[in-house]
Amino acid sequence: MKLIKLVWRIILNIKIITITLFLLSSLALNVVLFIGGSLYSSVNSGFEIITGVQTVSSKNQAIIKKLGNDLLAEQQQLKTKSKLVESTVQCASEIGNGRQLKAQLAGISGQLSALRGARSALESRIESQTNQLVSERAENQKLKSQLMLCSSSEQNTD
Repeated sequence: MKLIKLVWRIILNIKIITITLFLLSSLALNVVLFIGGSLYSSVNSGFEIITGVQTVSSKNQAIIKKLGNDLLAEQQQLKTKSKLVESTVQCASEIGNGRQLKAQLAGISGQLSALRGARSALESRIESQTNQLVSERAENQKLKSQLMLCSSSEQNTD
């Protein structure tokens, strides 16, 4: 029984030690990676400044940055092209609307000139009828005055 307890304690202690070592090694590895990445960046920058030679990682970063800029420029070009297509379609529809309006204007102008011609004809007819009425009135006045003269001379002779 004592032997089983002893073995059990040893196993428990080994388990605790193993878990502790695993957690500590994970923490140490994270610290090393964090500090190592920063340290690597610093050393890499210093190397580039001193030697003037660009490292592979710097070249790759520059290529990635250039590709990102190229992608943004291409996306901007696509947006501009789509706006251009929309503007072209809109311009074509406005040109069609303009032609349609010109055709309507030509029809209205034809109707207006026809109405003006009819108005002119009516005005000339009215003027001729007015002249005829004026001459008829003058003739009526003359006849009335002659009739008055005749009737007054007949009354005088009676």
